[in-house]
Amino acid sequence: MKEKQSKKGQPPKNAYPKERAAFKTMLLGNPNYFGNLCDSKLKPILSISGNTYYEELGCVGYHPQQKKLEAVVYIYQPSGYGSDICGLGSAEFVRFYLSFDNGATWDDEGMTSFQVHNIPEGTEKNKRLEYAVSLPATIRSKVCTVENLIQVRAILSWNNPPPANQPNWTPIWGNVGEATIQVEPRHSLFPIDFFGDLEIDNPLLKIIDPNISIPTKQIELDAVALSKVYKDTKIPVHRFAYKELSKFVSNQVSFSAESFITLLPGIKIDPKITDLLLPGKDGNTSYEELKCIGLDPNSPNTLVGIIQVKKSSGYSGDLCTNGSRQYVTFWADFDNNGSFETCLGTANVRTYDLDNITADGVHYSVRLPVNLNDYRQRCLDGATVVRIRAILSWNVAPPCNNSNYIPVWGNREETIINISPLASVPAGKIAILGGIPTSFIDDASGKTTPDAIFATNNLPPDSLGRACSFGGRVSVQGAPINGYSYKVEVTPASGGAPVPVVADLVLTRNDGTTLDHTADVVTGRFNYMPVESNVNGLLAEWDSTGDDKWLVKLSSFDAGGNLAGVDTHFIQLDNTWPDVSIEITSGAGDCGKFHKGETISGNFVARDDNLANYSLRVEPDVNPAGTSIPVPNSGLVNTAVAPGNSWELHTDGMRACGYIIRVTGKDLAIINSQRLGHYRSDSAGFCLEE
Repeated sequence: MKEKQSKKGQPPKNAYPKERAAFKTMLLGNPNYFGNLCDSKLKPILSISGNTYYEELGCVGYHPQQKKLEAVVYIYQPSGYGSDICGLGSAEFVRFYLSFDNGATWDDEGMTSFQVHNIPEGTEKNKRLEYAVSLPATIRSKVCTVENLIQVRAILSWNNPPPANQPNWTPIWGNVGEATIQVEPRHSLFPIDFFGDLEIDNPLLKIIDPNISIPTKQIELDAVALSKVYKDTKIPVHRFAYKELSKFVSNQVSFSAESFITLLPGIKIDPKITDLLLPGKDGNTSYEELKCIGLDPNSPNTLVGIIQVKKSSGYSGDLCTNGSRQYVTFWADFDNNGSFETCLGTANVRTYDLDNITADGVHYSVRLPVNLNDYRQRCLDGATVVRIRAILSWNVAPPCNNSNYIPVWGNREETIINISPLASVPAGKIAILGGIPTSFIDDASGKTTPDAIFATNNLPPDSLGRACSFGGRVSVQGAPINGYSYKVEVTPASGGAPVPVVADLVLTRNDGTTLDHTADVVTGRFNYMPVESNVNGLLAEWDSTGDDKWLVKLSSFDAGGNLAGVDTHFIQLDNTWPDVSIEITSGAGDCGKFHKGETISGNFVARDDNLANYSLRVEPDVNPAGTSIPVPNSGLVNTAVAPGNSWELHTDGMRACGYIIRVTGKDLAIINSQRLGHYRSDSAGFCLEE
């Protein structure tokens, strides 16, 4: 990761304890008190912007397959964070930006944060705690023949959120880091990839649906194929054939040495292969290196590692192949005896050969959701500080039963994490309802708040901030309680008997596989599944009907079946599609013939109790820009009741052709917990002649 420095050089590392303690008060009196606002007319009192004495952004990376931006943050000091772990502490904010033009411009991807506290344990003798943050980022993919390398910038700021759309903003306490990341290629092709922009009169349009994708096959290259790919390079045999050689050396194949060599025709084995495959104190980091690791304390807890890929080739193929895997296995030293006996699991990310790799390499992330509930303690008993060991190994996963494993290709990193106390564990609660965090759902109306976002992508359901209802399948999500069970019930707000939500679930494990999960047929309760078996925290799926307001209730039960707690939220349903219609009332009316230059007119209706918008358009779109545009062509409020509002179309400049005029209405309902709007359209046809 490259650190973005100010013109004054290295950021200062003085403590400034008084200013740290009175930080918010000083900003209230003078927003430019610390001199980080370059364009401000306010005179700074003490210029200490970019101070990394207390915290520092260590690494930034991206997981292309899981589409997550991630960063690791170092916490250096035992105090200076607001309170101990029994208090609120303070927030470390990280805002991410992406650049698709080599840093000329930056797109704001959003902000995330985590809480920090005064923790003397673990930070003595220059030790540091390491945290991580994650932010979903769906970046437009390209075909595999095009390398999609972009830049990411992360701004860390303590107790002061970095403002949106200000990529050059300098934090007071914190710093800025940048890295090059790789976007996963699109594993499908569309007709436009073969033919380019299809003209309207192209006969292929009659037989090809331009919206239908064709899956592509990712090629798996074995050692023999890779020997040809890397023939004129300096990639050694024990690199490109490492997977096969490792299987032989570790007795995973039953061939003799003579038979095994015949499986690798044309490949010359180095006589010193034993030394190459049995590393010394640590692995070879000339191709990849694990730079830093940390714990994302937000639910679910996730261990994150940032990997720097350093070379352009040696990763088993380009973007049109399967490439190779970077594996990271994590261990914890819960008993603090230095043995790291507890294996937490293995995470991985796929990497490829890249021609245009930068001098600083390409930075990837790996992420492993972990269930740490068994290791939490009361805040009054002090902080739970645990050493974590992570081992990176290219193309062969480090074995879980060997925390002292030395990889051939890779390295080892260790750090210290803090496990949140019991009091701060968000369990037994509904965290996400219908795809929206419950803090963004107004309990009085059951609709979203103006600042609502989807939990998985941080995008607003409505760009104008209007209140949205819910329709279709409503997902209920929340953090697990180890050893407990739960029941989800829904009840009309107007009154009635509770209806248990017991539809079978399909859960996603941390390795991307799925499993079926069913409720007990007698009690109607589901068992809470551990995070590694349910990374999305899915608790129930409710196939809603009607347009009433409902109460969603989550009841948690301990191992003995005793009620342990209840959480409730109201949501407003909307399962009714908009009412739309359109007609031509001028000339010959619907399906009539008109001459070029005539003005065609009629009426249209677009109504809904929660209308988002309507649009009018002429199809097909074969005319020059600025023509064939109905008046009006869009709106945000309901039309009058039937026959509705009037419309007209000036046909000057349009081609002689058969057309339809279409009205489409969309409402403000969040559908199936993932998108906005029921759509409905109606059309009227006409023919335009010379």
